[in-house]
Amino acid sequence: MLEFSVIAQDGAARRGVIRTGHGELETPAFFAVATQAALKGLDPAVAAAAGVHSAICNSFHLALEPGPEAIRRAGGLHSYMGWAGVLATDSGGFQVFSLRHGQVAEELKGRRRLPDYGHQEDPLDAVRVDEAGADFRSYVDGSRHRFTPENNMRLQQALGADILFCLDECTPFHVTREYTQIATERNARWAQRCLDAFREIGLAANQSLFGIVHGGVYPDLRRWSAQRIAELDFDGYGIGDCLGESKSDWYSVVDLVCPLLPEARPRHLLGVGEPDDLVEGALRGIDSFDCAMPSRIARHGQALHLGLPRNRLDLAKADRKLEDRPIEEDCPCSACRRFGRAYLNHLVRAREILGIALLTEHNLAFTNRLMRRIREAISAGCLAELRAEVRAGAAA
Repeated sequence: MLEFSVIAQDGAARRGVIRTGHGELETPAFFAVATQAALKGLDPAVAAAAGVHSAICNSFHLALEPGPEAIRRAGGLHSYMGWAGVLATDSGGFQVFSLRHGQVAEELKGRRRLPDYGHQEDPLDAVRVDEAGADFRSYVDGSRHRFTPENNMRLQQALGADILFCLDECTPFHVTREYTQIATERNARWAQRCLDAFREIGLAANQSLFGIVHGGVYPDLRRWSAQRIAELDFDGYGIGDCLGESKSDWYSVVDLVCPLLPEARPRHLLGVGEPDDLVEGALRGIDSFDCAMPSRIARHGQALHLGLPRNRLDLAKADRKLEDRPIEEDCPCSACRRFGRAYLNHLVRAREILGIALLTEHNLAFTNRLMRRIREAISAGCLAELRAEVRAGAAA
């Protein structure tokens, strides 16, 4: 079971420490996305040198390939992937339900087109949900599988991460309020079942379970979900589901939800990681984040850099060809210490794997340096000043 303590506050923002069986994590913290038990193109030692000490893996993908038994026999994910820091696993619920909408492909960049197994299912029939759980078809071999709160907890036990998330349905923006309410209420019942299974299996000594607040963009559903999930004795709380179409939408969601969650437990915002969003989330009392953005934009030749439009430097542009200076002068990552923008431009335009790896390393190093600045600003009581600096680039 994790321990969480707050050591400094600046308004609603708080600096703290999460203690797990695999070490301490200073908060606010960023969990790098390691969907397939790997950071895209990065050796764990390189990631650690870049300041990455926490990552989140995906139970859905790992359940299908290589399967939980292979990971369990290796001693769990930490041993399997050579990771020395803190690890989380999400339930895979988002991926199961997004099969209806073709969104899982976004997590499998570079994978060849999946074979046609002869199943001409309507996408709405590809996933079948009922009170007991959800049935879905594997993208690996076409076989059918079923997730329930109980077997999902057993799956995540076998994977062996420090932090687990409850099985849930993440409703997309376009579904009706009526369906959002149905899913939100079912998610609350599943959360109770996950917690019961978690306790029955006896995971509490080594692993921690986070409940997840749902409700989409509907304030009354968000409030109901937050109050219901907060009543359950989880080790921490995630804020998930559709956060809206705009930044102001999710700001409103977090403003509503955070005060309803227990002060003594960490709060995690799922799927958020833009530089300005990290500051805004911290200002509202969020303790940790995860997002695939740093590696995703690296695949498109973009490097994070404060003060530029959207806080990004496009290294694919032809005018970078003669720029010998690094992405950032004060960044300790390999891309900035060893190479100039001209060489990185060449790697990106030549589609060399090294270019993706270097930009991924830089983007994660940038994100974790920003998290350190957020923590220091909270301690100094000046997070609003950092917010102004970061927002200047985001709005450009």
